[in-house]
Amino acid sequence: MESAMYPRPPKDEQNWSPGDVVEQEEKKNNLVQWWYNLTSIPEVPINASFMRREAARKSHLLSTLIFWLLVVFVLFIPGCLALPNRYVLVADLGMMVICVIALFFNKSQKPLLAGILLTAAFELALTMVIFTTWPLDEPSIQQYELFVFGELLCVSLLAPSSVFIVMIYNIMIITVSLIWQPHTAILIQDLQTQFAPIWVRPAGVQILVAFVSYLWVKSATKAIARADRAEMIAKLEHEMASQRRELEEGIQQILQTHVEIANGNLNARAPLNQDNVLWQIARALNTLLVRLQRASLAEKELRRVEQAVEVTVQTIQEADKQNEAARISFTQTEIDPLIAALQGKNIAYTPAPFAQRAPRQPDPLQVEMSPYSPYPFRQP
Repeated sequence: MESAMYPRPPKDEQNWSPGDVVEQEEKKNNLVQWWYNLTSIPEVPINASFMRREAARKSHLLSTLIFWLLVVFVLFIPGCLALPNRYVLVADLGMMVICVIALFFNKSQKPLLAGILLTAAFELALTMVIFTTWPLDEPSIQQYELFVFGELLCVSLLAPSSVFIVMIYNIMIITVSLIWQPHTAILIQDLQTQFAPIWVRPAGVQILVAFVSYLWVKSATKAIARADRAEMIAKLEHEMASQRRELEEGIQQILQTHVEIANGNLNARAPLNQDNVLWQIARALNTLLVRLQRASLAEKELRRVEQAVEVTVQTIQEADKQNEAARISFTQTEIDPLIAALQGKNIAYTPAPFAQRAPRQPDPLQVEMSPYSPYPFRQP
């Protein structure tokens, strides 16, 4: 038995596959989206507020309703020509014009105004058709039940509670039509004996449809609101989980940097950029590590100088004990100019004063991470 999900392939197509169904659905969706883009509010982002998304949903619903109303009104034109009341055709054509105007309001991001216009126009058009049916006979009484479409339009496009205003208006029109409108002789006789049953049927339908549609729309709105809250909570939980993973990764990287520094690797840096929530901490840590590395270099330089001074002093003291000139070798440290002066010599290489030394080229990471300019030290 062939599934209803897949259309029967034409006999002349031998390469048909189920993928053609997906293509047909995409074409259908493209046509629907084209109609929405032409006549309704554009799609809002998924992270938009509930009010904006609800307005877009109602705008799309209004666009869909107007499309099918136009189809019905066009198909109803031959029936209007067959009816004795010529005002039915006027009401039908007038509703088509109102539908087009409502589409313009809907596209202009005024779906509320479009819904009010469409509901009011339908109610007034049906009222005109009822009061222009002279004399009113029993088959024409069935027109009263068409008022439920006005209630459905109202509860779908406007505030749900406004349906009771339309309900009261419909019952008033039905009552006025049954009491003061001219009737046929048969209907007058029936109204004299069965007025209550004739009135109760259309009025009861209005009341029933109004309350049922109100309860349905209210429950649907609450369900949509709950679904929206659940979606927002799920989105926040996902974002919090993502931030938590990012935070844990940043903590692990900073901890690994501390471990490498503790093991003596002063070139270690926390590789965090501004995409991570801990990037400011990582930047401060990297700045501190740059200063620590330069302080370590300065400490090594100072130790070399101290050792060179100690060796030079010992050499001079031993030479003094033996009453001979001290033969002091250069140490490639800061005291080399002093050694040269003691020996009365000039050396070709004279280290520049400490404050005038050219800074060595730092790596880009240190420059980026450090907001200061640490004092440069000569590479040993």
